[in-house]
Amino acid sequence: MRWLIPLAIVPLLAACSEQQMCISRATKDLRQVQSFIAESEGNLARGYALVEKQYIDYDIERCGTTDEGKAIYCREPDIETRRVPKAIDLDAEAAKLAALKKKEAQLSVQAQAAVDSCKIQYPE
Repeated sequence: MRWLIPLAIVPLLAACSEQQMCISRATKDLRQVQSFIAESEGNLARGYALVEKQYIDYDIERCGTTDEGKAIYCREPDIETRRVPKAIDLDAEAAKLAALKKKEAQLSVQAQAAVDSCKIQYPE
């Protein structure tokens, strides 16, 4: 039965061509930097950052019975993740955004060369 799970993934892998996988690998860093840029721009537009914070609450759930048939209840943790505002230094955030945009320009040139190479190496 365990061998069925890997077999279920095979069609998903086959759906991506070698060229698409090569392009994805070649643009990974660029996409990450672009994600950071979007986050930084959002922080500057709002005037604060949003960070994830976990809150733990406990639920009481039935977890068994005694030999006499009485129910046993246990405390089960219920973890909730919320995005909460956090103060930031707007000048430092603006400087970070400028550095990220500079890095994006560098990575864009590198990624385009790598994408062109992928298209030559793996024609469709």
